[in-house]
Amino acid sequence: MSNWESFSEILEHYIPQDYLHLINNVEGILEKEKNLIFIPKGKILVVGDLHRDLTTLYKIITKFFQENFDYLLFLGDYVDRGAKQVEVVSYLFFYKAKFPNRIILIRGNHEDPFINQVYGFFDELRLKFKINYREMFKRYNGAFSKLPLAALTWNRIFCVHGGVPEGLEDINSINSLPTVQKCIKNPITKQLLWNDPHARIKKFRGNNRGPGTMHFGKEAFEDFISQNSIKYIIRSHEKFRNGFKTFFDDKLISIFSSKSYSKHGSAVVGVIQKSGKVEVMPI
Repeated sequence: MSNWESFSEILEHYIPQDYLHLINNVEGILEKEKNLIFIPKGKILVVGDLHRDLTTLYKIITKFFQENFDYLLFLGDYVDRGAKQVEVVSYLFFYKAKFPNRIILIRGNHEDPFINQVYGFFDELRLKFKINYREMFKRYNGAFSKLPLAALTWNRIFCVHGGVPEGLEDINSINSLPTVQKCIKNPITKQLLWNDPHARIKKFRGNNRGPGTMHFGKEAFEDFISQNSIKYIIRSHEKFRNGFKTFFDDKLISIFSSKSYSKHGSAVVGVIQKSGKVEVMPI
């Protein structure tokens, strides 16, 4: 773990120009990635919402290297709801720049300036950067706007922050969705990042998270996975007491990876083995 430790020491002495350099490096990588990332065969560690939990991120990075995972996939929501948000994003950007093909960062609903101006990221930047905070807010959200929207593994496991969107039949059309949307306005993009499963409905129903967000039921879910030959869906976006919950005959797995988000509840990660087996583990 010398990489982590050495970068921790470097980060303590960062000035705004250093953060901007890190953002520039990652933006150059993200600009070459598609909205739907394909992950080749390998052992994959899947991470749900982090929400500024630097301690848990350290454990995840340690697990990734010590247990010889091939890929590390983060499902979004890196910022908001507390301190250490800049540090979390900086570590993620550092490792993305260092291992661009092995570290995969997709977008969550909090990687949006409309949301992270309200829930804490803007305020943390103002405290940390003083004079330059508005420029840093703009630059971070510029990078967030280039994050991919979902990932698909070699064995047809679809990974996304939110869930199944109404109006999307072919997952390959995710690559045709608009890119570089700082504020998420496209209805399909918004649903990919905001939608939630619901066990007591069949298709789609409005979600109390706000306009344009939906709950999706078992029938909508089964239509989607059947049309796209998907085996499982792994998503995040919701906190559960045990850190995870399964829906729809265990074909949808929802994970949450932040311990600092709440005193109540566990944090977990998903593991996709080379054999294709999917597991949920505490972190």
